[in-house]
Amino acid sequence: MKILVVDDEKLKCMTLRDDLRESNYDVIAVESPLIGLQLLQQEPFDVLVTDLRMPQMHGIDFLKKVKKEHPHITVIVMTAYASVETAVEALRFGAYNYIKKPFSSGELILMLEKLKSLKGKSTILDPSEKTKSDDSVQEQSLYQTLIGDSQQIQEIFSLIPKISAADSNLIIYGEEGTGKSLLAKTIHLRSTRKHEPLVSLNCYGMTEDVIDQELFGGDTRQGKIQLANNGTLFIANIDSIPSHLQAKLLTVLDDRSLELNNSNRIDIDIRIISTSRENLKEKVKLDEFIEDLYYQLNVIPLFLPPLRERKGDIPMLISHFLDIFSPNQPIGIETEAVNLLTEYPWPGNISELENIIERLVTINSGTDITSEDIPIELKLPTPQKFDQASNITSFHDIIKSTERELISWAMRKTAGNKTRAARLLSMKPSTFRDALAKHSSQIDLDN
Repeated sequence: MKILVVDDEKLKCMTLRDDLRESNYDVIAVESPLIGLQLLQQEPFDVLVTDLRMPQMHGIDFLKKVKKEHPHITVIVMTAYASVETAVEALRFGAYNYIKKPFSSGELILMLEKLKSLKGKSTILDPSEKTKSDDSVQEQSLYQTLIGDSQQIQEIFSLIPKISAADSNLIIYGEEGTGKSLLAKTIHLRSTRKHEPLVSLNCYGMTEDVIDQELFGGDTRQGKIQLANNGTLFIANIDSIPSHLQAKLLTVLDDRSLELNNSNRIDIDIRIISTSRENLKEKVKLDEFIEDLYYQLNVIPLFLPPLRERKGDIPMLISHFLDIFSPNQPIGIETEAVNLLTEYPWPGNISELENIIERLVTINSGTDITSEDIPIELKLPTPQKFDQASNITSFHDIIKSTERELISWAMRKTAGNKTRAARLLSMKPSTFRDALAKHSSQIDLDN
């Protein structure tokens, strides 16, 4: 496995290089994303490990450029500013995973080892390549897409055979991370076009010119429409396409042909599966989306619910991801840890849950997962809880209430053991004791 490390912090960059080489990885480390781009043009790499905040180019911009020019490379982003928003954004643009600074080289090595094992087992097909799938791959893809016993998921599951056979265009609505792209792949794999190309384009964050080039082609390259001919074109975030390119796409669909740069025309036969985070019908009313194109694309609308609306499926998803990330060594998870993960609202949906389970498996090194292992940010009270609290009148009250709830919870979980309670909340023992003393009169350890 050949790895490129890009980080403007020289000491961290060189330390990672040396530690990875000691673990028998072939590594090149540079401090500039611009040099990194040059190296990627000159020689092939399997994995890119890059910082998110660098002076010459922001990590997200770097990630987008890398994935556009080298779609098969696996990207791991590292950042001291990790949050749900930045992590989900990085995953949205093609990152495989992220790791928070400060971290040890050992944590990254464990992630790379897990990646090596997954690469050997992966059944998810690259959307830009021709799909030659058999029944087992189809069933595996379907299983990965629609895990759950909830009514919403079972209804979608029951529609898959009919939708796949219909060959009609469809739009999958839903938040980021709900599994829209995997559902699209599943429908393609079960359709009559399954032996033809499945070509994808994510329009989110793209400029107008880039979308134009990617969809319709340029002087020296074929566009996605031409590449997908006779197969399926998957357009993610179609709500991001500007109006005049919507009109251009509508012309292709109406004429069933595409004009090339040499003025020749070719016949086009494609099925379009698209996704949208916004209600396109509302955008039509606001004259932000062409009505005729909407009706061409929205023949079959599907809605994937956010994970917070199907919490009953979370334990099953946890079990599934544990099997994926620890295939050779079964890992257990205690009930309280499952309860914590179930109560969290998951703004990043399934993608965020998958990321958390992989992180827990990697850090725990094969041992069972307990409630103490759950990241502290997943234990904090959510804004929805404060909406229901009549005694919360100010920001100061919120801080006091949150601190009191966490201390009370930690003391109950550890049967009053202050040292373990402090560790559970990732606090210094002395800091925890001070906080406990401040709230002692209001903490009930029996409930």
